[in-house]
Amino acid sequence: MKGTIPLRKTTASAIAVLLPILIACTGCQATTTAASAKSEVNLLTNALPESLNPLAGFDNNGIGKINESLFTLDGDSQALPDIVPMLADKDPKISQHGLVWDVTLRQGIKFSDGTALDPADVVASYKAIKDPRTASPLASTLENLKSVQTHGENGVRFTLYEPQISFKTSLLIGIAPSELIDQGEPMSESSLNRSPVGTGPYVLDRFDSSSLVLSANKNYRDGIPAVQKVSYTQSEDDNARTQSMAGSDYTGTVLPPRLAAGLAQREGFEVVTATSADWRGISLPADHPFTKDPKVRLALNLAVDRQQIIDGVLAGAGRPAYSFVPPAYGEYYNSEAVFEHNPQRAKEMLDDDGWVIGNDGIRVKNGQRAEFTVLYNPGDTLRRDLSLALADQLENYGIKVSVDSATFDQAEPRVGKDSIMLGGGDTPYDVDTQLYKMLHSSYPKAGAYYDNPSHFASKDMDQALHQGRTSTKTADRVAAYQHVQDLYVSDPSMLLLAFIDHTYVQRSDVHKTWNTTGTLLEPHEHGTAWGPWAKIGQWSNR
Repeated sequence: MKGTIPLRKTTASAIAVLLPILIACTGCQATTTAASAKSEVNLLTNALPESLNPLAGFDNNGIGKINESLFTLDGDSQALPDIVPMLADKDPKISQHGLVWDVTLRQGIKFSDGTALDPADVVASYKAIKDPRTASPLASTLENLKSVQTHGENGVRFTLYEPQISFKTSLLIGIAPSELIDQGEPMSESSLNRSPVGTGPYVLDRFDSSSLVLSANKNYRDGIPAVQKVSYTQSEDDNARTQSMAGSDYTGTVLPPRLAAGLAQREGFEVVTATSADWRGISLPADHPFTKDPKVRLALNLAVDRQQIIDGVLAGAGRPAYSFVPPAYGEYYNSEAVFEHNPQRAKEMLDDDGWVIGNDGIRVKNGQRAEFTVLYNPGDTLRRDLSLALADQLENYGIKVSVDSATFDQAEPRVGKDSIMLGGGDTPYDVDTQLYKMLHSSYPKAGAYYDNPSHFASKDMDQALHQGRTSTKTADRVAAYQHVQDLYVSDPSMLLLAFIDHTYVQRSDVHKTWNTTGTLLEPHEHGTAWGPWAKIGQWSNR
């Protein structure tokens, strides 16, 4: 396959030998950061955005540094955060039937170009996302939005097709000036991709293929941010970032848990860990003769030892994932909807289903071997190591799993026949947005190929998801989503492994310069826009 990197298993002993070499790099090129420039933070990131357009998804979880949203997140990393007003002046006024949401804007807020924020900017932003001609990747998140219009002197009215309490998560999208939005223009052609204008604490300084630099918005309503420059330098490979952090003066980076733990042993570094709703697991292709079998899917979920993988690959930095709902969701989490690790039962199920051990130790049924391929994104050592650990475990059950690298573009045409090590939880601030796209039969057609990648379809599941989405009473929503999880563990569509803790390495002397902010319950995205730097515009000088 084009672009495939030859793969060798990386054992724990090999990593143990490699890690000291990586972190001992002292001859790496240095770079200037907050340690030497009191007003600057320089971060080493695993990826840069392709676009800075909030209407195309940039910073669309309420923590935009350039383009702010109507609402933002407030809380810590141990529970679902509160969704609180930012550009809005108070919580939405929702009609009795739940279809009309009225939002009033704060007064006196200006964009960085000096123009005033008004309802027309909000309306233009949401209409552009909804317009099929723009091909916004956020369009599916607004599928229930019937219309948006100005309302009163300083308000916006959102009208829905059906009641949806989780619509509040859709109010975390960044707002752009209406004057810079050309309705009907494809997002790929928008000037906002490279030249964003927002109401946030930062403005764009420089953006190229290897770096993104933000400078303080000197006219920001809450005053000039104490951190006056934030620089993001791209380094895709986990090992390369480890070397660079060890041998330079970068302020911080994001790393897999085991690499982060190695750096933490060196003086001058600290590890910041954030709980997340970000899951890892593999799709089980609907067109593959082995993985399409419902009994096989259930057996796989009983066979895998999730805690062993978490302890080994994640160095304990995570929690077992049985469904897409993490424990941080409180009353929505169904603690009884789990897969107990039961090797004997898994083997019996495979035997009873006709998958019997062949002469070479691999199970066979009607001439078809129990084997499949798991693809992982090149450079992502965590996905690679999770895939290898899973393959090792399933080999004990007479199941052969090959592990191969493939970019997301290369993986897409293979999604029907090959498994993919996926991550999810893009907008996890309501249980509905965590579950709907992964389990409703309208996906992946209504979204991207990684939404419901196993093409799971169940009338009972669709009904339960719809009940949860349209219920306006908390008790009814809780009951619906508890039932969704019961349905899932009886007929799983994927093999989920873990909710991972996001681990960040930061120079410990940052606290000598700054009063920093805490972490939030994080989504799938976990580059340096999150972690201890999610609200860097609120840092203050010591």
